Amino acid sequence: MHDGIERYEADGFLVTGPVFPPQDIETIIRSVDALCERAARDSAMAEHCVFERDQPKEKRGGAEVREDDMSVFILGDLPRFCPELLPVILNAQLAGLVSELLGASGIVTHFANLTAKTAGIGSGISWHRDFPNKFISPVTPEMVRTMICLDGMSPENGATTFLRGSHKTPGIQASSIAENDADIAAAVCAPGGIVAIHPLVLHGGPPNTSSRPRRNIVIQWGRKGVPLATDNSESITGKTVEDLRAEFHGSGAPTMRDGF
Repeated sequence: MHDGIERYEADGFLVTGPVFPPQDIETIIRSVDALCERAARDSAMAEHCVFERDQPKEKRGGAEVREDDMSVFILGDLPRFCPELLPVILNAQLAGLVSELLGASGIVTHFANLTAKTAGIGSGISWHRDFPNKFISPVTPEMVRTMICLDGMSPENGATTFLRGSHKTPGIQASSIAENDADIAAAVCAPGGIVAIHPLVLHGGPPNTSSRPRRNIVIQWGRKGVPLATDNSESITGKTVEDLRAEFHGSGAPTMRDGF
């Protein structure tokens, strides 16, 4: 077990250095920004979105958002609307990390979304655990969520914050977390880094008070063969990495660049 896996087991999360180089991150950001602009005028896409204006102002520290503001907070089923992002989600280094974290060679994808905290107004996220959840959840906590951090994360732009070790103490509730708890840690990372999240660790995050956006591609993975307890699905739900790679190469969808 290498150091990163040991940290994941001890703390309930793992932060890596950049996996994607700057030129790739720039290309990915252009694609997700174009998607967000499209969602503002495409009703079919909008059905898969949560917009910042739909969030209560308390999640923004009381900041108001104009009724005509179409800033995207969550854009679901990312590969459905932008197939060229699929090789990013299926990055070999990322998939290898997930296999190691789950202790399984057979892994499947559950969903992939863009979670964006708009500069200055991006909503915070309350303390919670990812398992169980009401969207797509396996019957047992044999899952992991990963975030590809396109802009990097800092406390100012709303970095995801964890209560270290809380995955080992399921009796701890969000309401009992003190602001000055010594085990609270922000997942600070550079652009292109990955954050892996244990399904039982308590985590959340403040609003984005900075002058720059915080955009993450969030992917939930599970062990192959573990059934889902929920009925929802996305275009990639239940598919293996190998299946999705074969679909992509057979689709004729454009790639961002060779080797992605």
